[in-house]
Amino acid sequence: MKNSFSLLEVILTLIISSIVIIYSTLFTKELFFENRVNQQLEIQKIDLLSTKIFFEKHQNEIEKFKYSNQNLYFNNFLLLENIKEFTLNKSANKIKIFINLDDKIVQTWEFLQ
Repeated sequence: MKNSFSLLEVILTLIISSIVIIYSTLFTKELFFENRVNQQLEIQKIDLLSTKIFFEKHQNEIEKFKYSNQNLYFNNFLLLENIKEFTLNKSANKIKIFINLDDKIVQTWEFLQ
């Protein structure tokens, strides 16, 4: 009787530990993929912010910016990729830019000249 109870304890312990290990592995996998997606989004935000700073520094050369094939170019050099929408409106004293980056980040920038 004592041996059978010990065997039952071992079997239950194995089942419970297996369940815990399986679920912790699944959680770790999900966490890893979620972090990867968040990292990509943050990298895109940094790229967009650096592009905004680049626009601010080159306001006088606004005609050198070109949008084609979902890419933004400056002097025919690639500046930013995966742009779904881009509009640039220039008035006498203000530049307004609308940018949609990969349907994830949408921003409107206004610069005074």
